Amino acid sequence: MASTSCDFTNSEIFVAEWLDPVVNSSGFDACSEYVETYWLGVIGPSATWVMRFLARELEVFPNGYCLDLNDTAAALGLAFRHGTGSLERAIERCATFGLIAQTPQALVVRKKVPAITRRQLLRLPSTLQQSHGQLFATS
Repeated sequence: MASTSCDFTNSEIFVAEWLDPVVNSSGFDACSEYVETYWLGVIGPSATWVMRFLARELEVFPNGYCLDLNDTAAALGLAFRHGTGSLERAIERCATFGLIAQTPQALVVRKKVPAITRRQLLRLPSTLQQSHGQLFATS
């Protein structure tokens, strides 16, 4: 899915599910232990919380929902500053790694995420590299 930057001049944005049949059938739930264990070290804590928060809300509102960016930032201990806040940076980080796609008026969020890449894995501590290898050796 092509991604452009969101227009953060408004404090509300629509959130919808990213429908990807391949990742949806073989990926990991955005709120799973896999994300907490492996994606956290790749995208960082703020981006992990944002991704999980947005995906969890899609469980409640499967047809999408309007997200109040001020309330979301406050709920996550982040700042919303119409393009320069920590919430916006976390969303951009998720988009950089293909976990969220942006359109000018919406965020499209994966409820299931792919496994980290080999390159991403090699940046993690050796203990996590080993446990990741064991996870996939037994599956």
